[in-house]
Amino acid sequence: MPSPHLSRRRLLHGLAGVGVAVAGWQPRNAAQIVPSAPSIPTTFTAPIGWAGQVPGDGFRIGHGFACENTWFNRGWWHTGEDWYAVDRDTGDAVIYAVAAGEVVYVGFDYPGRVIIVRHADDLFSAYGHLNFATAVRQGQAVAAGDTLGSVLLQVRRRAPSHLHFELRTFLTTPLVNGDRPSHGVKCGTNCPPGPGYWPITAPEHPTAMGWRNPTHQQVKMALEQGIPDGIKVRPQSAAMGRTVALHAEPDGGSTVRKHLTLGPDDAFALRDLSAGDPGSTGTSAEAYGYWLRIALGDEVGGWVQAAIPSDRETGSDGRPSSIDRPFLLVSAEGNAAPRP
Repeated sequence: MPSPHLSRRRLLHGLAGVGVAVAGWQPRNAAQIVPSAPSIPTTFTAPIGWAGQVPGDGFRIGHGFACENTWFNRGWWHTGEDWYAVDRDTGDAVIYAVAAGEVVYVGFDYPGRVIIVRHADDLFSAYGHLNFATAVRQGQAVAAGDTLGSVLLQVRRRAPSHLHFELRTFLTTPLVNGDRPSHGVKCGTNCPPGPGYWPITAPEHPTAMGWRNPTHQQVKMALEQGIPDGIKVRPQSAAMGRTVALHAEPDGGSTVRKHLTLGPDDAFALRDLSAGDPGSTGTSAEAYGYWLRIALGDEVGGWVQAAIPSDRETGSDGRPSSIDRPFLLVSAEGNAAPRP
């Protein structure tokens, strides 16, 4: 299977090959589509946000990658991340392209539209449950932070409004969504969206089929690009008052140097990122390993956990399926920085 990693050389080659956006084209309801996210200093941004706010602020992951889909689809692994607003309905939240690329699919009823962007020959991002009027069309080039559309407001449905977000190595692949699907899921034959689920009873882990842990994949790619100067780590609004541990190393077993209670005026310099393998075969939120190394002025800094397992949702084995994201990465001017 091709490597999921994207080098600087391949990224530049991909940008040169996708062409330019279609001049003058507007979506059917252009007045309702908000502009792109604020200036982004690197390749990646969060996939979701509210207009005028830093992408990712006020959101958490309800079902993580390769976690059991608990109450909605018990007995199946989730093949992406479901992003929910913390304190309101997620309907009409803005969806952003997480990296430069070409829109290769707009369609389906998931429910709602699915948009797929190709970033390299073996790397695609997919965004599900969007409003039917989108901000892009197939064949259009996009940059990181460009608006793709908004979240479909789902009323009186089993699942509340949310974004289903994937990073994967395929557009279609025979056993998942090609000419020989292995399981009777909704998408069907030669359907680019893919099912979004993989049965726990299957012999393969979702990563064996080409899905990747989105958080881990984005951190790896951000590290390959290099971390720009001036990136700050700020607590997101939902994390105010939360106490987090500052570790000597990026793992929960290392020495705790101190505890930090997060406040609205906190802004730490980012020194490094760490993440687990995008192809990890873990099967709960505990498999997430996303850490930030921060500086504390004149004090010795350390590593803080940036993807924290939560038992808001638990699998049938009692392990957590949800993830809290207490931190945002922003530029020195306060604009959006790379998602990871």
